[in-house]
Amino acid sequence: MRLGLAVARLASAAWVGAAVLFVITALREVRHPLFDSATKDTLALLRFPAYYACGLILLVTALAGTLAGLLGRKKGERRSIVAAAWLLGLAVVVMIADFVVIYLPIVGMISPVGRARSAEFASYHRASILVNVCDVVVCGIAAALLCWQNPQNDNSRPV
Repeated sequence: MRLGLAVARLASAAWVGAAVLFVITALREVRHPLFDSATKDTLALLRFPAYYACGLILLVTALAGTLAGLLGRKKGERRSIVAAAWLLGLAVVVMIADFVVIYLPIVGMISPVGRARSAEFASYHRASILVNVCDVVVCGIAAALLCWQNPQNDNSRPV
């Protein structure tokens, strides 16, 4: 289905762009000299729930679109779409695991805002950065696979 692939392409690329913009904004806020520790913690507590919600909605939408895009395709035309579906599924699972295993403990470490950070915080923060970078890269690869279709050979049924 062409509509499914269009949705998948848009949603996966939108998530990569949104995540990059999020990181740029977050780095600027964290490095801003006029923000104290309490302000930075408050910004993180406000920002990250939206990050995970937006990411999960876009990733699940991209995965659903990818699965819909497989309908009506011959076996030889499915390889890159199937690979993208697996990558998007992996990205969804990693994001959920990151939220539960890394983000929620970090929230406990910075709540109430402004308190001194434990030694554990630095390792959780590094793990969060690594996991999120990998997750966005995996989604970016899936987006590239979805966009790398040859429209001249697109034999899927029109919507």
